[in-house]
Amino acid sequence: MPPFNAPSWKQLAQTHAADAKFAPPATESQLAAAERELGVQLPDTLRELLLESDGVIADYGAGVIWSVSDILKHNREFRTMESFRELYMPFDHLLFFGEDGGGDQFAFAIQADGQIHNFDIYRWEHEHDARSWFAGRLERFFELRFQSDDLS
Repeated sequence: MPPFNAPSWKQLAQTHAADAKFAPPATESQLAAAERELGVQLPDTLRELLLESDGVIADYGAGVIWSVSDILKHNREFRTMESFRELYMPFDHLLFFGEDGGGDQFAFAIQADGQIHNFDIYRWEHEHDARSWFAGRLERFFELRFQSDDLS
């Protein structure tokens, strides 16, 4: 859950996206399997959110926060697709977790020590392979993600 006395992740999402839809919670075993396969421990905030809802859909069907299975699928694709290797810089230092509905993705930064902290969320812009800092925490991500109509 978000910090003490803070709203739940579902409440926080609905505050910023009235059309937010939620999946049943992910399980600890699903998260552990994803962490093993990806070789990183999920940030606490993302883990807490996924244990409350295995994904958040909003903004006309965009995967604001992907399910555990989609996080695995998309990160596998980004790291192994031959065409991506030819077009883009490596993605091994990013843990993708959602999208804007227009082709751009959001990711936590994987630090040099292999750890992911609960901050440093980046936006990957697919048209130019630009990676820019987007938000300092997952709570702030929700606010900024829906702040402007031109994000998607």
